[in-house]
Amino acid sequence: MADGRGSELAGRIEYDPPQASVTLSLGGSLVEAKTGISGGLGGGPRGLVTGFSSAARRRLMRFIASLERDVRPIFVTLTYPDVFDDSHAKWKRDIDVFGKRLKRQFEGAGFVWRIEFKERQTGKGAGRVAPHYHLLVYGAPYRRLLAWIKDNWWEVVGSNDADHYLAGTAVEKIYSYGGVMRYVGKYIAKEDSYPDDWQGKAWGVVGRSRLPFAVKVVISLTEQEAIKLIRLGRKMIKAKGRSFTFGLTWIVNAERVLDYLEWCMGFT
Repeated sequence: MADGRGSELAGRIEYDPPQASVTLSLGGSLVEAKTGISGGLGGGPRGLVTGFSSAARRRLMRFIASLERDVRPIFVTLTYPDVFDDSHAKWKRDIDVFGKRLKRQFEGAGFVWRIEFKERQTGKGAGRVAPHYHLLVYGAPYRRLLAWIKDNWWEVVGSNDADHYLAGTAVEKIYSYGGVMRYVGKYIAKEDSYPDDWQGKAWGVVGRSRLPFAVKVVISLTEQEAIKLIRLGRKMIKAKGRSFTFGLTWIVNAERVLDYLEWCMGFT
């Protein structure tokens, strides 16, 4: 949880637009700096979602970075049986129904999900591309979730496969923030190919209001301060060649950036 050190810094100076600033997700890992340098308009409305684009990956990483570092989620994988429905609508319905069940069962629980696809190598479904879900579940006790999940995913999918009941779910504890980010990099935010006819979101959120968002603080900066801070960001993430026209977004412990603002730049 953020300790409140940045609350007195927010809005400390008011500038006429364009304005330089830094937005810190205190307690989280999202830092967004803006230089105030004028640029063009944004990219416009999003087009039809047909897979996991690089832009979708960035949005997912930013979302996870906006959550509190000290709250450990549970990593969950949901798979389908050897014989499964080809309907994309059915797959989307399944994660929706599963999410509603989970929210009813665990007060305060929510999760971030990502759908992936993999060709089956064995069994009756060998050669077919099958979907599976990766989840970061917050607010559910590990042992209760472990006992609950098999029955409910099996029922949601409508499976009659005893092997699927035993192996269709996986529930793993995560013990550190480094572990969270390793899972995110390996599974949740991994670049992947999608079926040619896929339409719809590659990731989403269930129970958004229940997730542990970090405290967001916006601090006004002079143009010189913003540039100085961006140089620090370059060192932190080694983002050579990145454009800073509209600012910079990077994933790093936001408390470290606040330390820098207080110590090196004389903020009090």
